Amino acid sequence: MINIAMFGFLGAIARYFCYVAVENRARQPKLATWFVNSAGSLMIGACLGADLPAASWVFGFLGAFTTFSTMALDSVKDFEDGQWKRGVFYISATLVSGLVLFAVGYSIASI
Repeated sequence: MINIAMFGFLGAIARYFCYVAVENRARQPKLATWFVNSAGSLMIGACLGADLPAASWVFGFLGAFTTFSTMALDSVKDFEDGQWKRGVFYISATLVSGLVLFAVGYSIASI
C-alpha cells in the first residue's frame, strides 16, 4: 500500500509537469488534460498487455497521472456556459483516444 501511495505521489508530480509543458506550448488547458489522459491510457494498456505485476505503477503512478476528473469538470463548465457541442466533442475525443491508445499499448506490449 505504501508503494502505491509513493508511486501516486510521483504520478501526480509527473502529471503537473506534463500538463504545464503542454499548456505553455499550446495555451489550451483542455489539450493538456487530453494529452495526459491519452498518454496515460497508452501506458496503462502497455503495462497490462505486457502482463507485468505492476500494481504500484498502474494503480499508483498512472492512476495519479491520468486525470479524468479534470476532464469531467472542464466538460461541465462547457455545458454551464452553453457550449454543448464543445463539451460533447471534448468528452468524446477523450474517451475515444483513451480507448484506442489503451488498445494500441496493449496490442504492442502483448506481441
